[in-house]
Amino acid sequence: MNDTTDYSPRHALDASIDAARLANPLIDHGAGRAHAFVPNGYTLQDVSNPDRLRDHIRQSITVDDRESLTSYANRFSDVRSILIADYDGGKITGHLDWHHNNEAKLKPQHASHSVTLKLRDSEEYLRWSKMEGEMHSQEDFALFIEENVADVINPDHSVLLEICRDLEATQGVSFKTGTRLDNGDRTFLYETQTHVKSEVAVPTEIGLSIPLYNGENPTDIRAKFRFKPTADGLLLGFRWHRVEYQRQATFREMAIIASDDTGLPVVFGRA
Repeated sequence: MNDTTDYSPRHALDASIDAARLANPLIDHGAGRAHAFVPNGYTLQDVSNPDRLRDHIRQSITVDDRESLTSYANRFSDVRSILIADYDGGKITGHLDWHHNNEAKLKPQHASHSVTLKLRDSEEYLRWSKMEGEMHSQEDFALFIEENVADVINPDHSVLLEICRDLEATQGVSFKTGTRLDNGDRTFLYETQTHVKSEVAVPTEIGLSIPLYNGENPTDIRAKFRFKPTADGLLLGFRWHRVEYQRQATFREMAIIASDDTGLPVVFGRA
């Protein structure tokens, strides 16, 4: 049998190279770029995905106040950027490379560059919240009021301090009854060991002016005064009055101000 095919080492080498190319025709250049060898002369053809996302920033930072959120967003935002305000999660997030419409076509983005304001309660609110809802001895309550009287707007500072001094002076006495005055305040009748009876008046409500969140302006809030006469003395405390509504309103105001300061649309919800 005669083989009419010319044979040479060069032909063998070319055939081996062709076989290797066809065995692994794809060439990956990284960053989403790829080429492939195809038949008919083995021309190098671009087979990259035309819908691939371009290289992007992977960065998520958390800031402590609204001004920092605004400053960062203003530095890196563009037409894609958006604010999402999540009250339940206690945060306002600037998604700087969010999906967007361009010529009526949705353009998907990486959505991996963001700045988040994680809400932090103010120092003043934390101090008052620590006392709220519990009953305290006259001494502890009076000491707390004296240390934080600057936060109080109603009753007047001098009046409240005078009440504290009256409470401190009544320690060790026996409280009998409490009556409501025409102005809404309460008086407590107490009796000393020598059976001398007297009264001390306390307000039914305390008005405060404190920031609810770190870095924000003070907000006027109210707390309902609570008392409990016992054989060992008078227990005092307070409970917030509709403060949660004011916290929600303040959060919404913060998100709207951030939107105004950055020029970015704001959505209330969760991403």
